[in-house]
Amino acid sequence: MESSNLPLAQHFSSLREKPTWGLKLIIAIVIIALSATIVALTTDFKQNFEDAGLSGQQLDQSLEFAEIIGVVSGVIGSILTIGVTFVIILIISKIMKSDASAKSIFSATLSYTIITSTIALIVVLIQWIAGLSVTDYSITSLNIFDKGNPILRVFDLQTLISAYVLGILFFATSRFSKKSAIIWSIAYLVVVVGFGLIGAAFQ
Repeated sequence: MESSNLPLAQHFSSLREKPTWGLKLIIAIVIIALSATIVALTTDFKQNFEDAGLSGQQLDQSLEFAEIIGVVSGVIGSILTIGVTFVIILIISKIMKSDASAKSIFSATLSYTIITSTIALIVVLIQWIAGLSVTDYSITSLNIFDKGNPILRVFDLQTLISAYVLGILFFATSRFSKKSAIIWSIAYLVVVVGFGLIGAAFQ
């Protein structure tokens, strides 16, 4: 790879020769699970259950159950997220004739996950401390200007950061050309924003 001063490029390049994954896997799972746990604990399920006709002890039990399910699904979801992300990145890398090993790509996937998930965790923590509902707002998206607007929520700075880190992974670890890495980053943005807008249209 040609010398690059792009942020994170050297880190992802080093994973070709020294791929590490044990500790990183644990860290990635913990970070994603923490984010999911905070979201579950700060989400107001009460109104939904009251609308469903629950009250009294039945309501309290349902609220406790919802929080537990939120935490458990966060842990399971974190493992599935990492696995699916790895498979997608591996398939794309092989389609593009990358010579990077599966171990290097897995290590790079974990780095990608840790970076993007840490940012998401920080955002959730800030909103939690500030008392901003994570279901109504995302301070890194345009919906900070319009509470609960699902369309504006799709346009999120975190998506741009994820696209950049993914592009660096393809460029430095999988050794795509700069042009190819940029194209795949743009494709990621189109897919995420596109599906996000489709989902928002049905809310």
